Amino acid sequence: MKYSIFSLARAALSGHKNWQPTWRDAAPKDRYDVVIIGGGGHGLAT
Repeated sequence: MKYSIFSLARAALSGHKNWQPTWRDAAPKDRYDVVIIGGGGHGLAT
C-alpha cells in the first residue's frame, strides 16, 4: 500500500475504517539470541 496525502486524508475522513494490514501477524519465537530491553530513541543515539 502506498501512502499519499490524499489516501491519508480519505482514511481520516472515513473514521480510519477499511485499512489494509501493513505488518504481518508474526508469532514470537521460542528462543532469541539477543533481547534488548528499553533502549528508547535517546538511549540508542548515545
